[in-house]
Amino acid sequence: MALIIIGFFRGLAINTGFVILNLEPAVSYWYKVFNSAISLPLWFIGVAVFVESRRQFQKEFEALFLRSVRKEQTSVDLEKLNPVVDDGELIQHLQSVASGLAYEIEGVLSQPASQMDYAKQSSKIQDLINSELRPASAQLWNGSTLTAPKLSIPTLVRISLLDQKLKVFTASMLFAPYIFIGLNGTLGWRLAAIETLLATCLNILVFLVCESLYKKELLNRRFTNIAIMGLGYVIPILTIVTLLPNRFFWTDSVASVFFYQFFLSVSHICILLGLNLYKLLGQQRSAVLKSFEQIIQGDQVLPVTSADLVAVRDIDLARYLHGELQAGLIATSLLLQRASKTGDTDLARHALRSAANILRQDHARMSQSRISSPQARLEKISTGWRGIAEVRIDLNWIDHLETSVQNDVIALIDEGVSNAIRHAKASVISVSGTREEGVVQLEIRSDGTGMTEQTPGLGTKLFNELTSSYSYSRQGDKNLLTFTVRSTPLQ
Repeated sequence: MALIIIGFFRGLAINTGFVILNLEPAVSYWYKVFNSAISLPLWFIGVAVFVESRRQFQKEFEALFLRSVRKEQTSVDLEKLNPVVDDGELIQHLQSVASGLAYEIEGVLSQPASQMDYAKQSSKIQDLINSELRPASAQLWNGSTLTAPKLSIPTLVRISLLDQKLKVFTASMLFAPYIFIGLNGTLGWRLAAIETLLATCLNILVFLVCESLYKKELLNRRFTNIAIMGLGYVIPILTIVTLLPNRFFWTDSVASVFFYQFFLSVSHICILLGLNLYKLLGQQRSAVLKSFEQIIQGDQVLPVTSADLVAVRDIDLARYLHGELQAGLIATSLLLQRASKTGDTDLARHALRSAANILRQDHARMSQSRISSPQARLEKISTGWRGIAEVRIDLNWIDHLETSVQNDVIALIDEGVSNAIRHAKASVISVSGTREEGVVQLEIRSDGTGMTEQTPGLGTKLFNELTSSYSYSRQGDKNLLTFTVRSTPLQ
């Protein structure tokens, strides 16, 4: 709407210019205003499609780069890397505080049941989460920056315009109204119609001829696309100069014809670029990711520095602290609260032992070690909430994912289940999903109350970084959280 309004005032300015220069307009005053109001947004829409498409592809590129760093990480002794001093002190402090609370809980376990204060221990665990765990994970995550190279515009243009079939039909149909509106504003409808028809037909004709040569394997894809774009400039010029009667064109200056056709051809190529990027984004993402992998694994190998490896280590540690460790402690805290209300001594002792075992762990080492079986890790999530909520996870295909993608999927499930229990007070949660053509679709359904919009935190950051898209909806009395994760593996 803002662009239309700006275009409207631009039209008024154009009319003012006609009056000042004493020019005779070919169309009415208000048609010029309408023409300007409509034509201006078209260009910005094209630019917006390109910019947004590049942003999405950059996100995919960085995800693949992160995956390649993780692969490199497996062959490097992380303990020999030079860690950031502040992070080292941060982990040592967190480890010391957690161990201190574990020691205190073990002392409570040695006391008679009549002297146990379950609510007090639950409060201390929650205080540890709020005052130590969450700030530490946020500091680690926000302070860890990979030096992933930016996907250059020339690379993106090459993938879009030279490696994929051009959407000439769609581009021509979209470009025709713009040509007509623009030309009609100055030349009148007759010449505008002729020029629009000529440009559209010639673009489509050149496309059909070149594609037929490609299908006969006389040209490869790159030369086919170059021919389409090059002949899309040359053929109209030759037609206008040699075949088209002068009365059907607005000027007899050859230089003006060359400049005019150059402007039209560049505009058409820009529309093709935007359409092909949008097409790739929605329909041929796997082809683009394959191109990205070739860039990452090609002769010009992207540099993986020790700083990148340290950043990945800190990101993994932040995920572990925010995910597995926090979820485990929240579960024990909730069990202790239930035991405090019901007086269930056995439940309280079980929760306290679980809390002590979790707190005693070497958290830095745990963040780098993973249970070998993904199914075992999913079972750990289910059993971790036992007594609080029934969590059913059915993902029999997860073993076939690349390890880095497995970790991402499990981290999303861990966070989604935890949110359902903490924020919606869910008691029954089911996790299901599908994997098709390199795309993982996850669904987490839960009962409980509706989840209101929360202040964005590390959970939101996790969703943004690990997924291509995610959404939350309320369906009847159920909550539905969906994730889309790209799972195209590096070879």
